[in-house]
Amino acid sequence: MSLIDQMYAAAIASLRRCCTPDGVRASAGRKGHTQVWTRDAMIALLGGSLAEDAVINDALVASVGLLRSRAAANGQIPNNVDSLSLRPNFRAYADSGLWWILGAGISAPDPATTARILDWYNCQDVDQSGLLSMQESADWQDLFCTRGKGLTLNCLYVLALQAAGRHEHAQLVRKRINHFFWYRGDGNLLPHILHTFSTENVTGLDSLGRRRWLPAKQSLVEEQYYLPWLGFRACGEWFDTLGHCLAILSGVASPMQSERILDFIRRHHLADHPAIALHPQIHPGDPDWRDYYGMLNQPGQYHNGGIWPFIGGFYVAALVHCGQFREAQDALERLARLNHQGGFNEWHHGNTAEPLGVPDQAWSSGMYLFACHCVRSKKAIYFN
Repeated sequence: MSLIDQMYAAAIASLRRCCTPDGVRASAGRKGHTQVWTRDAMIALLGGSLAEDAVINDALVASVGLLRSRAAANGQIPNNVDSLSLRPNFRAYADSGLWWILGAGISAPDPATTARILDWYNCQDVDQSGLLSMQESADWQDLFCTRGKGLTLNCLYVLALQAAGRHEHAQLVRKRINHFFWYRGDGNLLPHILHTFSTENVTGLDSLGRRRWLPAKQSLVEEQYYLPWLGFRACGEWFDTLGHCLAILSGVASPMQSERILDFIRRHHLADHPAIALHPQIHPGDPDWRDYYGMLNQPGQYHNGGIWPFIGGFYVAALVHCGQFREAQDALERLARLNHQGGFNEWHHGNTAEPLGVPDQAWSSGMYLFACHCVRSKKAIYFN
């Protein structure tokens, strides 16, 4: 039996250990993420729904129901629900409802709840740009500087709109992402922050002829890629690996853009152990460094350039989506080795690949299952 097949069976066992009657906990052990986290459970659902395992399926359906039952009156889905008290938490709120729409659409469709959630998201287009805004550290990178209009969040918005059958709206958001986020390698950041000015001038001067302050591109100056976030007269400059995988899977990225994205990942070795969350790492003194990172988000760790197996699953799916089947097979083999080393760990050190998170992480095992099915079927299941 190949390591890929061995780890497929191990992934089912790992995901089973995360299952409870109330839903899928983010991790299985007593230490770790014992809550039912929306994004973790719904990402695990992508692969878990394909496993044909009754225990896993029942827990996934229970997750959808539990999260729906703890939604706010305005339609907002919680970030997580505590496994003991069943109390909802809404702090890292930005992407939960979008993941719920994707997961519910697969396992337990609920058009009425989906409509209420999307009504809430319509209110997050705060400047009528067509894009969602979020507070800092409010998406899956819940201890990181992503803020304003996030790439991952808005690509996920496209996927949720598609899942809800709102294809015209999804196409509009695709166009807006490409208009605002795609950096052309020319050193010019004005197009990416222009919408934050109060007047409509398209030059470096305001309506009174005064010179505007503009940020200077400092990193990845000659690369072409999607910027990770857009804020008030500022933007992130690092490469967001998950955001780019979702850009491919959502159809935001054209075939040409997709090839440049995958080439970037190869040239910068982001998928040697699939996949490193970002490039380059953020260091003290950089604009996106925060004191609250503490020791967890040191360079090469956690959100700041750590290796995340669940992102590796999305990377495999993106390769399949682009028809790069040999590369997808190779990436799946590397992902199998990584998960064998770490026991479906939450994350590994970005420089050494040492497992440093929590083993038996639901989205790590679930996305390994999903990656296996994508490679076997030569289809990015649920994303075509």
